[in-house]
Amino acid sequence: MPLTILNKPEPWDVVVIGSGATGGWAAYELARQGLSVLVLEAGPDSIDAPALQPDNELVAKRTFDRLFQRRKTQARHSAYWELDPELFVLDGENPYRTAEGKTFNWIRTRTVNGKLLTWGGIGVRASDYEFRAPELDGFGEPWPLCYADLAPHYDRIDDFWPVYGEAEGLSQLPDGKYVGAAALTDAERRFQQLLARALPERKVIGSRGVLVRPSARPHGEAAAPSPVRAAVLRHGASLRSDAVVSHLLVGQDGKATGVAFVDRLTKRAHEISARCVALCASTLESTRILLNTTSRHHPQGLGNSSGSLGHYLMDHPAVQLDGFAPGERDRLWDDGFGGPKQIMIPRYHNLENRADGAFLRGYGMFGHIGRLRSTPKDVCEANEVPLSIVTYGEMLPRFENHVRLDREQLDAWGIPTLHIDCAFTDNERALLDHMVAALTETIHAAHGRVYGPPKFVVPGGFVHEVGTARMGMSPKTSVLNGYGQCWDAPNVFVMDGAAWTTNAWQNPTFTMMAIAGRASEHLANELKQGRL
Repeated sequence: MPLTILNKPEPWDVVVIGSGATGGWAAYELARQGLSVLVLEAGPDSIDAPALQPDNELVAKRTFDRLFQRRKTQARHSAYWELDPELFVLDGENPYRTAEGKTFNWIRTRTVNGKLLTWGGIGVRASDYEFRAPELDGFGEPWPLCYADLAPHYDRIDDFWPVYGEAEGLSQLPDGKYVGAAALTDAERRFQQLLARALPERKVIGSRGVLVRPSARPHGEAAAPSPVRAAVLRHGASLRSDAVVSHLLVGQDGKATGVAFVDRLTKRAHEISARCVALCASTLESTRILLNTTSRHHPQGLGNSSGSLGHYLMDHPAVQLDGFAPGERDRLWDDGFGGPKQIMIPRYHNLENRADGAFLRGYGMFGHIGRLRSTPKDVCEANEVPLSIVTYGEMLPRFENHVRLDREQLDAWGIPTLHIDCAFTDNERALLDHMVAALTETIHAAHGRVYGPPKFVVPGGFVHEVGTARMGMSPKTSVLNGYGQCWDAPNVFVMDGAAWTTNAWQNPTFTMMAIAGRASEHLANELKQGRL
């Protein structure tokens, strides 16, 4: 059932914007500290988990979408075809523009629990190879934190969820706290053994993460708990769904005094007062709200005194290869796939970020072998099973990759939309070339074969966008300090992917949540000490 606002006097200690991975986790951590917390979610409170509906109902929904072009952009993401289309926004209500010749797929979910409902479930940690990368190769703003700062917050995430994985002792992929390891298929174990002999530097491990997608829970396994639900039910946070945030309210001193939003259904404007605001609306939404918050103190948007707000947008350059590997085609593997139920090859190349190499930073791989329920039998031999492996790498932060407000185009609630100008550059193109060659070599070394051309992912397509309101060491070059706290308005915190300083090759969800947990701890302490 929908959870509504409890009767609490304003101002709230903290208004959290967004109820997904970072918003839900921030609400959980803040409410646990005894603060009065209100979560504002732009979408409805109607879908708790991406449970599969009868095939005919899903087909009918997708057919209706195609006929009326309702989610043409959203349908570019694979999760749209696996899950309920209604988890994704309607394109017509949520328009955006891109620079000429530059495609950016902005995949968006507006509902309670956010993109946790479309998340693949991979849960891994970033390492100091990523956090120290600007120091090692000289490119980009230094991170104002390191792995040790986030480690206890990663641990808290692992304590909250049943996280599956196995400790491997790899410095480039720090271990977590696991409830056990998901089983590999026979074909994946064979792939692991063959690669250990042929290319031992490319260590094949079982994936790590949470069972979220129905495809990873085919036998009715329990869904992962919801952070925002836990914040409400365990710690007394409140939730207001259907609240489309427009901008923050700003007082005479330049600090935030609350949040302005529009009711999604009635389109009536509302204002909520708060001592602090935590932006967790997702990378580009949080930045859009900041850019749309203008005042005498913040003429170019709240937090933009450095001129960096909206800039340094990043996503994962990625490429997928499909094919076949040795295995028994007719032996059905019915344990599902996704999250921890697949394999990974952690970053092994260019670990020291040498500035004299073909490219800066690095990449990893993940995929599954022998898990697909249907097989193209006309091309699959009897002693083969299908495989699908993706390489995903780090994109460099560049000023020219940016977003800005488009005040001429409004969304369905009268709020200015975004113009997105983002493209891969020479470093990403060199990285992609290397990934294709390495992935082909990896498959062949394990006695597999590639079927079909490489499938490249355009910016935004991996739904791992970060940056645009970055943390840094100085207010002259960044929007936030190391706790996600806005230099220009210290009672405003950005706790989602917008805060990232550089990218990382790993899937970002757990790192986003760890950053949100650290920022929430700092916010609570500062508020209790009367400094906010």
